[in-house]
Amino acid sequence: MRHFDFRGTLITYDEAGVGPPIVFLHNLGGDRHIWRAQFDALKTSHRVFAIDLIGYGDSDAPDEGYTVENYLAMVTAFVEEHELWDVTLVGHCFGSALALLYAQRHPERVRSLVLSSPLTAATLRPTRTAWAAQLGRRVNFDSLLARIRVPGPLAELIVAEQLGSQQPGPHADEIVAHLRKSWTEPRRLMVTAAISRDIPLLGELDNFVPSNNFPPITTIWGSRNRVLSPQAGGTLNRTLKPSRAIVVDGAGHLVMIEAPEQVTAAVLAATTATRAMDS
Repeated sequence: MRHFDFRGTLITYDEAGVGPPIVFLHNLGGDRHIWRAQFDALKTSHRVFAIDLIGYGDSDAPDEGYTVENYLAMVTAFVEEHELWDVTLVGHCFGSALALLYAQRHPERVRSLVLSSPLTAATLRPTRTAWAAQLGRRVNFDSLLARIRVPGPLAELIVAEQLGSQQPGPHADEIVAHLRKSWTEPRRLMVTAAISRDIPLLGELDNFVPSNNFPPITTIWGSRNRVLSPQAGGTLNRTLKPSRAIVVDGAGHLVMIEAPEQVTAAVLAATTATRAMDS
């Protein structure tokens, strides 16, 4: 476990291996541990990083700064601090949105993108998670939420909603238990509600059409995703035009936990992908 200082906020991350760089960005409500299987498998051939975003995992949770632009600035500072070039960015949900936004602004640094269940204004669907996000957009009660812990039974429901019918991969029980506990930690509701106010800004991704020299994109969806809409993801693919569009049958939102080998293989393939103009 290492730390990176971003404007006075301590960001926690894991780093291992040598070789072409891969950076993993997690979802809202998750942390760097969701990528455990991919991190462990790919560190034998790549320099891998898994970051806890601001307010999640072991990173600091300040009173403010939960905006898309601030998270994007954090990713930018992290890449520059570690002098990463030709990097494969792997994101999940909100992490996918950040990866795509970063590549739009710094395509020269990005080798390829792997977007797992990319969060946009259109892919957010009306589940418990989405209704909570809608409420968070309309009412600013951060100071109250900062003092409230999610009760254990509700944390179990939140995590259960993110799983499909796939047989979980290795360490899945351990990671799921970790996620349930994480949801009961102080400030978790506040952080997620604060970020949700910026989700409408991700609508720009629904209309983004990559140029021919944009880094190649791989998208991954679980067919039983109950947090974001796989159908809206299919519509998004028509504009993103990914070089690979993977749907994991039976998997839910946390596809990297339910189908770890398939996701790892997709990331590995992405590290050798070439831009359309270079192929």
